[in-house]
Amino acid sequence: MNFQQGYRPPQRPRKKLSMLGSAVLVLAAVAAIAAVSVFGVRFFQEKNRQDALAAELAPYQNVFLPNIFVDGVNLGGMTAQEGIDAVVSRIQQRENGWNLQLTYQNHVFYTLHYDDLSISTDIASVYSLLEPLYQKGKTGTLDERKAELEALKAQAIYAYTTQSDMNDERLDTILSQIQEQLTYDPSDAYLAYFYPDLNDPFIIQPEANGSALDVAPLKEEILAKAASAQSGSLEIHPTSISPSVTTADVRRQLTLLYKATTPVSSTSTADRTDNIRTAFSRLNGTTVAPGDKLSFNKVTLDRTLKNGYKYAIEYELGMETIGVGGGVCQASTTLYLAALQSNLEIVSRISHSDPVSYTTFGQDATVVYNKHDLVIRNTSGGTIYITARVREVKKNKYECEVCIYGPAMEEGVSYSLRTETVEILPAPLTDTYQKDTNHTYVTYKDEEPYLVRKARDGYINETYLQKWKNGELISEKFVSRDTCKARGNVYATGTLDRP
Repeated sequence: MNFQQGYRPPQRPRKKLSMLGSAVLVLAAVAAIAAVSVFGVRFFQEKNRQDALAAELAPYQNVFLPNIFVDGVNLGGMTAQEGIDAVVSRIQQRENGWNLQLTYQNHVFYTLHYDDLSISTDIASVYSLLEPLYQKGKTGTLDERKAELEALKAQAIYAYTTQSDMNDERLDTILSQIQEQLTYDPSDAYLAYFYPDLNDPFIIQPEANGSALDVAPLKEEILAKAASAQSGSLEIHPTSISPSVTTADVRRQLTLLYKATTPVSSTSTADRTDNIRTAFSRLNGTTVAPGDKLSFNKVTLDRTLKNGYKYAIEYELGMETIGVGGGVCQASTTLYLAALQSNLEIVSRISHSDPVSYTTFGQDATVVYNKHDLVIRNTSGGTIYITARVREVKKNKYECEVCIYGPAMEEGVSYSLRTETVEILPAPLTDTYQKDTNHTYVTYKDEEPYLVRKARDGYINETYLQKWKNGELISEKFVSRDTCKARGNVYATGTLDRP
């Protein structure tokens, strides 16, 4: 469509606003003005709140928030450098101050330090730990920072620096040395010395417990204390190892089985008593192994002057005579009584042919070198120990004493002897005359014969070994049947004519 120059197209006629439309416009304008006013109020309120938050948080801008603990140090209010210094100082205190004494029965074996375990803290790791803790409350919106502050006030943060892994090589060396000192075998009790002249002749080396140390649990406990920095002392508890043989066990092998005594006659000469002492000096301290035999003659040697024996009264065919070693039969008899009532085996024994003054006939043992011997076998099951001595019971009154020690008998068991006469043997009616060549009783042929030995009846005795238990006789075993020979009168006659 073409328009001519200066031509204006026809305009639509404007409509006039109604009263209602005008009112709407007015209300809209009022609302807009009100909205702008509310926004302005809120804006200023929020600004004031933010300013207040900023002011509240400002003191924490360059320090740690409260309730932040590292290795037990409260970093709240510290600057970053102060916090680092405090934590590093605590680390140094911990590493320099930790010690653990390894003790045993009040003895300090070793005092451990962190250096012994090669424990240290990497300072770079300290920075890595502290950095995020320091940044709390310093990033994000003020509300976020405020929320972190309130959270810390409600619940503290506890953090810990990390240590290098422990190097237990040196600890192993230390524990190995301690283990070597506290690990040893037990020692059994044993008989150290046999002194037969003592009242208690046995010196016993007492037992000692052994010890064993298992270092594995000890090491575990040490490392746990090191990890938690617990200083102090740690008592070592090795395991006690009991010995196989105790003093009581040894003592049971050294029980007094029997003590036999025989009285030394008041008419015994000093030389006769010395002969008994000489025999006992060789018997005293004798030990006999299980199953072995003891020969009285072999132990006491031949009765010769060279062997220390003296001339003394002996009895032969019921009459007194003088011989080297007189009195030794009392020593053999006392040993026989002790051995028999110790329940040992009597391998060889001969009785006298006549009664003796120091024991019941049938409970004696005569000895003649290379002829009659007393032989005993050790059937006790253990070694037997013999003591023998002549003991003065009171002034100028003596007795022979033989003690036999060995394995303890059954509890409550003891032995005794019973001897009974089972037959009487009448004395011979004929007299015997013997020439007194030594002129001991009579010298001349025309003298009246001298009655040297008076006639007496003989008898047969039987001896039994009685076994008692807790005071009750439980058995009786036959031991021997011995004959005391009947003797007729014996007269000594002179051998010389009168001048």
